[in-house]
Amino acid sequence: MVKTYTIKARNDGFGAQYQAFMSGIAYCMYKNYIYIHSPMLNLTNNENVKSLNNFIGIPINGNKKNINIDIIEKYSSVVHYSNFPSKFYTKKCICLLRKYYYSSPKPMINQIDIAIHIRRGDVNFEIEKKRKRYTNNDYYNKIIEYMNTTYPDYKITIFSEGKIEDFKTIVGKNISFELNTNIEKTFHFMVKAKILVIAKSSFSYCAGILNSNKIYYLNFWHKPLNHWIHIENYIK
Repeated sequence: MVKTYTIKARNDGFGAQYQAFMSGIAYCMYKNYIYIHSPMLNLTNNENVKSLNNFIGIPINGNKKNINIDIIEKYSSVVHYSNFPSKFYTKKCICLLRKYYYSSPKPMINQIDIAIHIRRGDVNFEIEKKRKRYTNNDYYNKIIEYMNTTYPDYKITIFSEGKIEDFKTIVGKNISFELNTNIEKTFHFMVKAKILVIAKSSFSYCAGILNSNKIYYLNFWHKPLNHWIHIENYIK
């Protein structure tokens, strides 16, 4: 008998929970399991659970009270920590994830040229346990310099949290900032961008999976898909 599988019992942010769902769907497609979707129940940072469940568009499989679930996990560690995630995030899987995503209404935006996600807010270099996700402004200046040189006619939009004063050391041409913007709008900007530079973040990692254009990847524990570009190879 085919096994049923779900992701549940998480209590963290939108990006982490969305990536967990993606990993579960990818794992089920790989194993030929039946994925039973258990929607988000709680989110940090006062995020709107109902709205974001609708936003990602993953359908709920009927009345789950009558469905026996064989495997319950918080995420698929097999997918999450694979050195070759494209083994699981196949073209077929990504097409399905995009189909779900676009099945619900999205914010009206204009496509931007280059989206750079700078992880701030809940990361802090001064706090050791949060330091591993932190990338300093000097490194982002190198990324911006590369983007300005490689795509001289493109405008750069930096997405982050905090105050504009936190980014006073950021330099470069054609830069604008989107700080503390609505989560759905921010995410959709990243999904639609012509070029996306992800951070050490599940939020922009998920956007990268859904984005059908060019993705630049910063090395961290979630490894890149095969077609993503390692930004470290271009930064001196």
